[in-house]
Amino acid sequence: MRLRLIAICAIAVFTTSAFAKDVFLSIGGSVGVFHTDTRIFNPSSTKDIQIQAYLLPVGNVDNSGVQPITITVPKRQMVMYNDVVQSLFNSSTPLAAIRLKSDDDFVSTQRIYAQQAANACEGAGTLGQFVPGLDVSTASKGGVLIQLKSSGAFRTNIGVVNPNATAANVTWRLYDKNNNLVATGATGTLGVMPPFSVITPTRITDFFSAGTADLSDAWVGFTSDQPIFAYASVVDNVTTDPTFIPMSADSGAPAITPQGKVYNVTLQSYSISVSPSIGPSDLKTGDKVTFHITVKDTMHGFQLNDPNGAALVPGVIFNPGDVVDKTFTITSEGSYNFFCVNTSCGNAAQHAQMVGQFVVGTPSDGGYPHY
Repeated sequence: MRLRLIAICAIAVFTTSAFAKDVFLSIGGSVGVFHTDTRIFNPSSTKDIQIQAYLLPVGNVDNSGVQPITITVPKRQMVMYNDVVQSLFNSSTPLAAIRLKSDDDFVSTQRIYAQQAANACEGAGTLGQFVPGLDVSTASKGGVLIQLKSSGAFRTNIGVVNPNATAANVTWRLYDKNNNLVATGATGTLGVMPPFSVITPTRITDFFSAGTADLSDAWVGFTSDQPIFAYASVVDNVTTDPTFIPMSADSGAPAITPQGKVYNVTLQSYSISVSPSIGPSDLKTGDKVTFHITVKDTMHGFQLNDPNGAALVPGVIFNPGDVVDKTFTITSEGSYNFFCVNTSCGNAAQHAQMVGQFVVGTPSDGGYPHY
């Protein structure tokens, strides 16, 4: 009887988590004549479900501190949020992405549209495009956006979402009508995306410095050290007719290779190991170093401070199974200290064991954090 109960419980746990979803709606909001309507559907015929909804503002900023609100979707029903940012979040934020997370299955979509004024021949109406909800499992480290147009007749906007709790380092490439590579790397800071950051729809001519390249039929490729979402919106300059273009995975995309000297770092209960070990003469000021971090068994954190106490790798918490590259530059001689920043990875004594140090040149009195 006891074995049977255990089996039933195991089946119940599996059933509850089998459809767990983490979905991103890449952009939405209400700006001028533009509006965004969202629909969320619960396919279950047996129970209501709860969904955690996060509003992620644009600006390519760290949104990891955003707190969710909880919504309930009754069984076999679709809930409607017109002008979703205002109606769901009661926010005046003009543009944002939306993250929806639940232990249960659900379907979510958006329609972004503009209100069109009446003219002599037609009454008032709308003109818009469909935006699908994207499960985090479909994010990609290499992707392409094709059939893009930037000319007198068309304009193209590109938007991006980083669905990870860690920063994503992205290399962007723009190709012209003749498949010539005309730009590598986005303008400004668009190549580095903080956790859960959102890049607002940006004109392709502002996203890249492409000079006089013929972009009347162009495409964009990217590679990233973290899986991301990218999309484009191509707009007819005469009719304002928009076309939403989701990214396609690029199976042939070149991988981002770690920079400089590479060391393997393993986070596991309850230690941080670096291989090969770093001796005082192995590195010098100005060296670029990549820590190839692998996370074992549970959620662990990592931060690396230079001899002056400045964070070379700012504190971040990883999920078990994460494999992440963090690249930094040696700033000076002295002692470099690293440690776990997830205080709940074990009890206080176990957590305090997750520290380490390497020395460049002459040791300094840096010290570990005091837990």
